[in-house]
Amino acid sequence: AHCLSLPGAPSWVRRLAGVSAQSFLHCFTLASAAFNLQVATPGGRTMDFVDVTESNARWVQDFRLKAYASPAKLESIDEPICAVGHGVAALCCATNEDRSWVFQGYSVTGPSVHELVRAPGFARLPLIVEDFVKDAGASFSASEPDAVHVVLDRHLVTGQNANSTVPAVQNLLFLCGSR
Repeated sequence: AHCLSLPGAPSWVRRLAGVSAQSFLHCFTLASAAFNLQVATPGGRTMDFVDVTESNARWVQDFRLKAYASPAKLESIDEPICAVGHGVAALCCATNEDRSWVFQGYSVTGPSVHELVRAPGFARLPLIVEDFVKDAGASFSASEPDAVHVVLDRHLVTGQNANSTVPAVQNLLFLCGSR
């Protein structure tokens, strides 16, 4: 079976935050045990890892050498998708030919405004996921800051924050297994 892992965020989010190496490592390790994975990012751009530590640096280095580390274009994917935390912002770039949002009508979660305002760089964010989702015709929900919150809608699994990584991946595995 094939699944999609969506770790990337648009370049403006990557500049401010990047892809959490530890969160991605957890997600990828859990899902790759059961599925052939394809990483996808908006436009197929390369991921920028942040929070690389001594304990995960070797894994990140090895991962970058693998063929599946070369991201597919998010816009061309028709497989289960999982996005967590700031990675949910990458979904905002996925548009149809008529420029409407691919996930219009879906239920989605992502970083809450309460979580975002605590982070340095909040004032420089050109997009707040919650506002974008609502303006694009989808439903947004969030829990308390730092709480685990996951939403599954059709082929899309979204997690509110890094604490939601494991349950989001568990839902992705469930979704992939039921197809």
